Amino acid sequence: MRNRSAVVSLIGRPNVGKSTVFNRLMKKSFKAMTFDQPGVTRDRHYDICSVESPTGENPTDIIVVDTGGFYPEKIEEDKRKQRAPAEPFFDEMAEQAKLAIEESDLILFVVDVREGLLPFDKTIADYIRTTKKEMWLLINKFDSDKQWGDEADFYELGLKEDDFMIISAEHNRGLKDLKDRLYTFAQDFEKKESDEKDIQKGVKPNHDVVGSVAIIGAPNAGKSTLLNRFVGAQRALVSDIPGATVDPIEAYFDLFFGDKAKELGAVDDKFRKNNMALLEEFQEYEEQFGEQELFAYDQMSPDLRNGHDDEDDKEIEVEEDLGEDDLFKVEDLERSLEEVEDDVEEESEELEEENPYRSIKIIDTAGIRKQKRVKGFIEEQSVYRSLKAITECDVVIFMVDATKGITHQDRRLCDIALEKGKSIIICLNKVDLMKDIMNDGKKKREWLLDLRATIPWLGFCELVPISAKKGSYFSHLKRSLMNTMIIRRQKVSTGRLNKTISYLVDKHPIILNKSAGKRFRVKYASMLKASPPTFLLFTNKSQGIPENYKRYLQNGLRREFQFVNTPVHLIFRTSTDIEKRLQKSAAKS
Repeated sequence: MRNRSAVVSLIGRPNVGKSTVFNRLMKKSFKAMTFDQPGVTRDRHYDICSVESPTGENPTDIIVVDTGGFYPEKIEEDKRKQRAPAEPFFDEMAEQAKLAIEESDLILFVVDVREGLLPFDKTIADYIRTTKKEMWLLINKFDSDKQWGDEADFYELGLKEDDFMIISAEHNRGLKDLKDRLYTFAQDFEKKESDEKDIQKGVKPNHDVVGSVAIIGAPNAGKSTLLNRFVGAQRALVSDIPGATVDPIEAYFDLFFGDKAKELGAVDDKFRKNNMALLEEFQEYEEQFGEQELFAYDQMSPDLRNGHDDEDDKEIEVEEDLGEDDLFKVEDLERSLEEVEDDVEEESEELEEENPYRSIKIIDTAGIRKQKRVKGFIEEQSVYRSLKAITECDVVIFMVDATKGITHQDRRLCDIALEKGKSIIICLNKVDLMKDIMNDGKKKREWLLDLRATIPWLGFCELVPISAKKGSYFSHLKRSLMNTMIIRRQKVSTGRLNKTISYLVDKHPIILNKSAGKRFRVKYASMLKASPPTFLLFTNKSQGIPENYKRYLQNGLRREFQFVNTPVHLIFRTSTDIEKRLQKSAAKS
C-alpha cells in the first residue's frame, strides 16, 4: 500500500485556465489568483482535494499542484520581449513546472480549445512523454455546444481518446466527470505497492499544527528564500527581480520544542464560566461587549464592584518617560550576531515518550510596496492577499534587507501587524553582504543602535540577523520562533496579574483630567485571552488615560511575564460602564 496521497499537477501554457481548474477542485476559501493575462501564477501551489465515489462514499485525498505557464525550453531575451513584455519570469516558472512534473503521479495537461492546438502545446506534450508520467488532456474553455468539433485539432498530439476530457472550468462543465475519474485514479494508486518515500516535503504537516507564520516585507527582501530554508525544499520561486511572488505560498515545517511541546495543545482562550445565569440573562450584551468581560466582572467581589474612590488625592503629574520600551539591550543584539550552532535538538534523546516536534504553517507573501507605487490589478490583489495573510497568522517574520536598513514602508507594515495583534520577529536578512560591518565591533554596534533608533516602539521585538541564502544564524531564528510561539500562548494567573498591576500603579500613580482630583486606581484585573495576551482592567476611570501611561502598564506586564515579540492589549472598563450596558440590554428585552 502507498504511504502517501497521489500527486496531480496542472500543466500547460500560460493563460489556458489551470488556476481556474485548481480553484474548482478545491473546497476552501483560499483560491488561486486568476486574471486574463499570462504569468499570473508563477510558483507551485499545493492543496488537498477530497474526491469521492459517484455515490458520495469513501472520500480520499489527492494533492493537486497548480503551476505557472510552462515553456519547456529557455526563451531567448529578444523573443521573450516579443511574447510577453511584462513577464520576466517565464524561465523560472518553467523550472517550477518541471519540478511539479517530476514529483507527480498524474499530469493534467490543460489546453485552450478557443486558441486551438499551438506549437508550444506539442512541445509540452513531448516533454511530458519523456518523463513517462501518466497524462490526461483537459480541453478547457469549452463554453458552448457550438464548439463541438474544435477539439479534433488536439488528436494530433497522439493521445488516447480515453485520456481526453472536455471541460469549461469557468462554467463548471465537465468537472464532476473529472473528479469521478480522479477518484478512480486515487483508489488504484493507493492499492499499488511502493517503497518510495514521501516526496511532497512541506505540503502536509507531519505533526499537530500549533501556529502559523507569515513572512512579510518589501519586494526582494528574501522572503521566498527564507520559506525554502524552513521547508528544506525549493517550494517558492526565487529571483533577483523584485515581484517574483504574486500569490501567497503555503507550506509546513517541523519545529523542535523539546519538553515544551506538551504546552502547545489546542488553544483554549475561554476561562471558567462562574455565573451561567448572568450570561443567559444578557445574551445580547455578550454579542456587543464580549462574554469574557462578564466572566471577569462576575469574579469581582461586591465591595470591589460597587466601591468608589471618594477621597481626594494630592496632585500627581504624569511623567513623560515612564520607563524604556526596550526589552533588548545592544549587548543582547551583539550576542545574537554570534553564530548559534544548530543545537536546539540536543534534548530529543531525553524525550522518549513525548514527541518534541510540532508543525508550523508558513506563508510566503508578495512584497508590499508603497500604495502610490502599486500598479495594476495583479499587484493590487497581491497586496490584498499579503495583508490577509497577516490577519490570519499568529506570528509575523518581518524581512528587512539589512543592506538597505529599515524603511518607512517597513515601519508601516510592522504597525499593521501590531494593530492586528500579531507577534513580530524582525529578521535582518543578507548580512552575508555586510562583512565589513559584521567583522568590525564598533561599526556593528553603531549599526545596531541606528536600527533600534528607527523603531523605538518595537523595543520588545528581537532583531535577528540571518543570511537566508547561506543559512547563517538560521538556528537563532528558529529558537526565537519557538520561544515566541510558547510566550504568545501563556496564561497569567489572576492573583499574580493583580499583584503586578497594583505594584505598577502604586509605583507611578496619576490623577486623570476631569476626575475631580481622584487618583487613578485599578480595582481588579483579569486575563481575557492569550494569542495575543489581552487583559481587562476594572478601573475607577476608563476614559482619558494618557497613552504613555498605557504603554507604561503594557511594558510593565511585558517585563514581568516576558511577553517578548508579542503585543500586549489592555482594555479599561469601570463598573459603571458594564452596569449601564447591562441595564440598556435588559431594557430592550
